Amino acid sequence: MRVWSVIGKLAVGMILGATLLATNAPADDPKPSDQQEIRIGAWNIEWLGFPDRRGRPGKDNPQTSEDLADYIHSTGVDVLALEEIGVDQATEPWTSRELDSLQQVLKDRHQEPWEFVLFPKKEYADEMEDFIQRGQHLALAWRSDKATRVGDPFDVPIGDDPEFGVKFFERRANAVKLSFGEGKTDAVFIPIHLKSNRNDVQPNDPTYTMRQRNAELKAFVRFLPALREHFKDEDIVILGDSNILDGQPTSKMLTDAGFVDLNSAEEGTTAVWGDGSTGYKTAPFDRIYVPAQQPEFRALDLTVHRTAGGTDDEIKEFRRKLSDHYLVSSLILIGQDDD
Repeated sequence: MRVWSVIGKLAVGMILGATLLATNAPADDPKPSDQQEIRIGAWNIEWLGFPDRRGRPGKDNPQTSEDLADYIHSTGVDVLALEEIGVDQATEPWTSRELDSLQQVLKDRHQEPWEFVLFPKKEYADEMEDFIQRGQHLALAWRSDKATRVGDPFDVPIGDDPEFGVKFFERRANAVKLSFGEGKTDAVFIPIHLKSNRNDVQPNDPTYTMRQRNAELKAFVRFLPALREHFKDEDIVILGDSNILDGQPTSKMLTDAGFVDLNSAEEGTTAVWGDGSTGYKTAPFDRIYVPAQQPEFRALDLTVHRTAGGTDDEIKEFRRKLSDHYLVSSLILIGQDDD
């Protein structure tokens, strides 16, 4: 297990700082005096380790550990699901030179000790290109002074579906349980990165990728009882890049299963400049799903950590230095464990 690191000076500057409270408003109930707050989040870092794969203006501009650490620190997040992470080889033990460096910078520069665990994509044939073997994996990271991992990750056993002829969750769904103190709240976190909107299989069917995401989550929901039994816990959080577009019904698969979509208002979470007149506009891809009936999650808020002023120049700078996605976060109220 590792802990993150950083070196260097603040490079992101004025593009950081502003946040937008999105989707559901916080509940009216005051926070009990014996509870603390833990901020959980998700961030797609856009081909971390592969600058040549990034979109413009980030293309061919490697993200630095200093810039990434400054942004993460500015959000106040304590638990973070990460998407599009490069790993160092196609076999175990899984390591990431980019996360190792980021871990160190967070510790040295911001006095934040972090740990992380990687979840590689499903196996590829040896002849596949290196960027496919190394890139676009998932990870879960947490501040080790705020949380402790309980047991090993659980690889959710989701198989194929004959309708699509593909393996679901190619970016594997793994669950990790974290405890926030002896006798205190604990929760199970599942980073996700669902099927993208790229459709090379049936390009004349605009619903194809949506239907595959629907089927992926339908298959996932079947395993919820096994997950709850495995961890002996009802506090399951699903968070990451859903690739769900405005108005698509995919989230219903999870809300019908007892979750609240904290981005039900479909706030844009991708970093896009301009007025949308070109047809390219921000999308509500990044989401956090929390249990509907568990008191720890009653805040029901989502924060989109946008640039400070929201100007086109700031957004372009964010894209160049960091990612085409913003980090999104929410709060857990930590108290005595109730399950």
